[in-house]
Amino acid sequence: MNKYYKQFRRGPNAAFFIVLGCIFVGLGVLAFFFMEPPLPWAISCFVFGALLGTLPLFSVFARYGIRGNTVSYRKFGMPRKADVSEIGAAVICIYDEYRRGKGFAPVTFQTENGQAHVPGIVLLKSLNEEELDLCDTRTNTRLTFRKDVITDMLLDFGFLKDFWNSDFAGRVYISEYIYALYRTVFDDVFQGSERVTVYDRIPQKIKKLKK
Repeated sequence: MNKYYKQFRRGPNAAFFIVLGCIFVGLGVLAFFFMEPPLPWAISCFVFGALLGTLPLFSVFARYGIRGNTVSYRKFGMPRKADVSEIGAAVICIYDEYRRGKGFAPVTFQTENGQAHVPGIVLLKSLNEEELDLCDTRTNTRLTFRKDVITDMLLDFGFLKDFWNSDFAGRVYISEYIYALYRTVFDDVFQGSERVTVYDRIPQKIKKLKK
């Protein structure tokens, strides 16, 4: 089974937690020499620093993949599995991540024509198509359909092809912006299937009024 990383900014995030952990370990060393009583303070800082520098890495470097009809992924660092029969819909949209000091921001990369957004995918038990206009990013999709979310991740097209060729019988929804960026790849994978819908950000109520 091929495995793919769930997150995009793994290096900077890993470095942040490792440095933060080292800071607390350093405070433990200082506490050992300058605090009274020294041992409880030093041990507390050592343990907290070690946990802070290691435990988040399980989420930072979490991977996902598909074998047969089973999707493997991690949730809060713990391994999970979901059969494709449980997945009723997949939403492909802009991938965003939490940036310290900026909140959740879309991830971009440089192209010959400027910056382009990285795609993400959210797997759901089901969804209401009338709310798709809210799903421009990974985080907004999770919030919109929070009760039906199975997992979400950075989209790898190798996974998408294997997922589509499995026994998955649900629908795939692709944001208009992401579809325009990667149209060639999507058309190659989905081959014009009627189970694929390209959606925009115009609310269904407004569309009905226009008709």
